[in-house]
Amino acid sequence: MTTEANVERPARSDQRQRKLWRRRKRDRPGEILQAAFEEFAQKGFVAVRMSDIARRAGVTKGTLYLYFGSKLDLFNSIAIAGRSKSEGAV
Repeated sequence: MTTEANVERPARSDQRQRKLWRRRKRDRPGEILQAAFEEFAQKGFVAVRMSDIARRAGVTKGTLYLYFGSKLDLFNSIAIAGRSKSEGAV
């Protein structure tokens, strides 16, 4: 029987793994907003579930709630981001 202590793990660069995680973490709110925008555009606000957005964004539903308190907060963040982009284009 193999125990956890006896299992060999492939060598990894811990520094590289941490760097990738930080980059991913920094990009995550934008990825979530993009996924939410696509879901809302396709199904409408009422029909979209947070689990739909999480699936499209490739995160867990709990991760959504780390960044956004509710579906309405997420929707409002999309509106604010869109407004900021349109003001910058003028």
